[in-house]
Amino acid sequence: MVNHWAGPMLLVTILASIAPRELLARNLTCTEHPEAFWQEDGAESWCLIEDVDLEESSEDINFPDHPKIFLRNFHVSYLSPTLLFKMKGAKHLTVESCKMTKLFMSPKLTSMEIKNSDIAEVIIDKDSNYELLNFSLEGVYRKTFPNNLIRLSHMEELTIRHNDLNTLILRQLNGLVKLKILDLSYDRIEQLVIPEVLHLPNLKELILVENKLQKLPLHLHRLKTLEHLNLHSNEIAFLEMSKFNGLTNLKKLVLSGNKLQISTMESVILPSLEKLELMSCGLRELDMLYWRLPALKYFNVFDNSLVSITNFPESFTKELVFVPVGNRWSCSKLEAISNRVTIKVKERDHYCEHKVADICCNGGNVDFNLVDTLDQKVQLLKFQNSILYEKLAATNEKLEKVIGVVDLRAVRK
Repeated sequence: MVNHWAGPMLLVTILASIAPRELLARNLTCTEHPEAFWQEDGAESWCLIEDVDLEESSEDINFPDHPKIFLRNFHVSYLSPTLLFKMKGAKHLTVESCKMTKLFMSPKLTSMEIKNSDIAEVIIDKDSNYELLNFSLEGVYRKTFPNNLIRLSHMEELTIRHNDLNTLILRQLNGLVKLKILDLSYDRIEQLVIPEVLHLPNLKELILVENKLQKLPLHLHRLKTLEHLNLHSNEIAFLEMSKFNGLTNLKKLVLSGNKLQISTMESVILPSLEKLELMSCGLRELDMLYWRLPALKYFNVFDNSLVSITNFPESFTKELVFVPVGNRWSCSKLEAISNRVTIKVKERDHYCEHKVADICCNGGNVDFNLVDTLDQKVQLLKFQNSILYEKLAATNEKLEKVIGVVDLRAVRK
C-alpha cells in the first residue's frame, strides 16, 4: 500500500532543516500595561515582557528592540550575556518576581533594578567597563553585596532595600567616586562600620530608614560630603548630639521614629543644617544649651511629650519654621517660643481649653508625671556617665602607651 503522505512530510522536513533560524525563533512581544505604577507620565513607555519560562538553551529567543525592558515572572536558569545581547537597544532593565540561578549584568545598561526575585547570583564582570548610573537590589540579596561592585565606577545612585544585611562595612563601596545617593532602608542593619580610609568623595545622601541601629556609627564625621542623613525608625535610645560634629555640609537630619533621650555634653556644631526632624521620638525634655545651628530653617518636634524646650536658642528668629503640634506644652513656655519663631500647624489641634498659635497647651500647673520624668533623668545620667567612662578609658589607654614608651626608653638607657 502506497503512503500518499510520505512525499509532503519529507519536503516539510527538508524545508525546516534549511530554513533561516530567524523564521524558527520565538519572538517575545511587549505587553501593554499603561496603568502600571512604573509607567511615568510623559516618560517613554516600558516594554513589559511577562509570564515567560525559558529552557536552559535559549539561543532562538528574540527580544523587542526597545530602550526600556521590564521582565516580570520571567524564569530562566541563566540570564546570560547571549540573552542580554539580544536586547539590542536596552539601556534600562527592570527584573521583578523572576526566578534565575544567575543574572549577568550588561555593561551597556545605564539603569538596572532587581526586586522581589529569587536570584542566586548577580554577576558583575571584573573586566568590563560599565556605564551603569543607577542600580537597585530590593528583596533579592541576603547577607552581602554582589562581588566586583566597585566595577560600577560611574554609578551615582545605589539602592539596596528589604534585605538582611545585619552588619554593613562601607569599605565594600570604596572607589565608587561618583556615588551620590546610598539607600540602605529596611535592611535590618544592626551595625554600620565606617572604615578609617573611605573614598566616597561625592556621597551626598545616606538613607537608613527602618533598620536595627541602636547607636550612631562610629566615625560618622568621615562622611564629610554628606548633605542628607535619614535615620528614621531605628532603635536608637540614647543620643549624644555632638556625635554629628564634623558633618559640616549636612543640610537635613531626620531622627524621627527613634525613642530618644538626647544628651548634649559638648557643643553641637552643624553650620549647614537647614532641616531637623524629631517627630514621634517620645521626647519628654530637650535641652539645647550648646546647640549651634546658624542655618536652621525648619525644626519639627511633632508628636512628642514636650512641656518645654530648655535653652531654646536665642539665635532662632522668625525665619525658622517650628512645628510643635502633638506635645504637652506649658502655655507660657510655648508663647515665649511663638514670639520668636514662625509656628506651623500641620493639622488643627483638637479642641482644648488653652491654645497658643492654635496649639493646645496647659494653662495651669503642669503635671507631666514626676515619676516618669525622674526615671528619664536617671537613665540619661547613666548614659552620660557611660560616655564619660568611654572617654576616660580612651584617655587611660593613651596614657598607658605613653608610659610604656617612657619605660622602654629608660630600659634602653
